[in-house]
Amino acid sequence: MTRIDRSPASLAAFAALTLVSACLPLDDPATSAVEETGIPEAMQGRWGLVPADCTSTQGDAKGLMEVGAESLKFYESRAVLADVVESSDTRLEARFDFTGEGMSWQRDMVLVAKGDTLVRQESGEGAVPEPLTYQRCG
Repeated sequence: MTRIDRSPASLAAFAALTLVSACLPLDDPATSAVEETGIPEAMQGRWGLVPADCTSTQGDAKGLMEVGAESLKFYESRAVLADVVESSDTRLEARFDFTGEGMSWQRDMVLVAKGDTLVRQESGEGAVPEPLTYQRCG
């Protein structure tokens, strides 16, 4: 059987520790282990490879990419952010989990935003070899 020390000194130390712990803010960046890992806000929105991708009303905008906080949506597929390698306000290097047309795959990508331009470069097996340059839909 374990005995609890109930001496006045021990109780005072416990009370002081409890008071200090209760006063610490829960969202203090110095004590928080949570990191921001989403897609940077500058990249979020609708992007087209050609101007018609932004204006199509027929659902046939094959070069349209819709960027959300955690995913990319294309004409026939969707990519969910899996692992962030490096991130800044205008650059994201990450792995994405893709699904589309009954298939699943992963792709490493770098996204770079410069004003109204977003460049997407894939790497790995089956990746598009050249960078793709999108313009922000207005």
